[in-house]
Amino acid sequence: MESPGDEPGSVLFARIRKSVSERGVDIRQNLNGNALRLDFADGQRILVNFDAQTNNVWLAARSGGIEFIHRDGSWRAHDQRELFATLHELIELTILSNPVNARAPVQQDIQAVRPGPVHLHETGKSHGLRNVLVILLAIVSGFWATQRLNRPQTAPDTGPNGQTLALNKLSYPCESSLPANGSVTLFAEGNLRADNPNDPEITLRNDHAYPLLLILSAPNTAIPLLSVLVHARQGTTLHLPPGVYDMMFSVGTAWCNPHSGFSEGHLLKLDKPLAVQTDKPVQLAMQSSGTGMEDFQLFVKTANPEISAPAPTFNGDGSMEVPRQANGHFYLPGTIDTIPVTFMVDTGASVTSISSDLARQAGIRNCKAVQFQTANGTANGCIALVPRMTLGSFTMENITVAVMDNLETNLLGANVLRNFQVSQNDSSMLIGRH
Repeated sequence: MESPGDEPGSVLFARIRKSVSERGVDIRQNLNGNALRLDFADGQRILVNFDAQTNNVWLAARSGGIEFIHRDGSWRAHDQRELFATLHELIELTILSNPVNARAPVQQDIQAVRPGPVHLHETGKSHGLRNVLVILLAIVSGFWATQRLNRPQTAPDTGPNGQTLALNKLSYPCESSLPANGSVTLFAEGNLRADNPNDPEITLRNDHAYPLLLILSAPNTAIPLLSVLVHARQGTTLHLPPGVYDMMFSVGTAWCNPHSGFSEGHLLKLDKPLAVQTDKPVQLAMQSSGTGMEDFQLFVKTANPEISAPAPTFNGDGSMEVPRQANGHFYLPGTIDTIPVTFMVDTGASVTSISSDLARQAGIRNCKAVQFQTANGTANGCIALVPRMTLGSFTMENITVAVMDNLETNLLGANVLRNFQVSQNDSSMLIGRH
């Protein structure tokens, strides 16, 4: 949505507040002079500051601050992002980042809202606006950093409550040397077989700087079934019968044995089990998330046959037409950076979503961890900015995407679709530029 030009601060804020109220979620609005603060239920906030001298606007959130210049009847950032579209996207991303932010509005006590003693805009100082924004950004960033530092440091990113078991509580004798990469140990008490080539294939890739031992056990028990060692920067494969397995990891440099792993570390027990399904290979990728031994994340992906998008039909006006597939959905070919991808059109999704595997292939590294509320419950993921993305013959830059750990289908959401004119009938969808 383009913003009309020449709106004074009062009209600008009235428009923003009306839009926020119509969103229907619990966002507290605090207006103090030329600054509007939007407070979300989990403590996140967005700041909108209007400079009455220049008519420029500063927009600040946890991810940083952006200045929008008032020119030619609209507010645009240096990268040509439009103010209201960017604010809308920030609000939607903040709501998506924590389920509590989507709760219904809570009745505010008007008497309790008092403006602070700090004046956010001083007409006598040309740089007052910037200085205040720097201070406010520092406060927001400090709060966010404190929240992160107060979190328990469990390395794998597969569950919020990972448990650790001290190795000195285990009594197995240590061995003299580290076994070969891919060494599998079957424990007699588990009675498991891992040599049937018809069972689903499990691929493990260790991109961490240290070797890792994966120990599988019967669900909700302490009965070990199998362990497999993966050296640093290497991978291996094995076959497992369909079923559900609890997972534990040991990481280190001083090898002990295949029961307990490394003598200087801990066993990290993941809350989320490994589900192995018939005829569905599984990929486990371990990646460094810091410099410490236990600073790593686990990404699990169940492989499914990908639907290949048929080539679009291009019309003389530059639009493209794609047919509806047998499952009722529309699929579009594109790329993330230079990596080919097939998108399923999802008009109900606020943000375009891609799998963590695709993000790794595309070299996406700067990704801010968040939790998403999906139809199947809460899911772990992160928010990233894609420098370049294509959709058919169309090219876009600086697109926000949600990266999901176990996403089976890459979804094309509203933040991309709103850049196009989209129409559809029973058999096809037509997409063209505005």
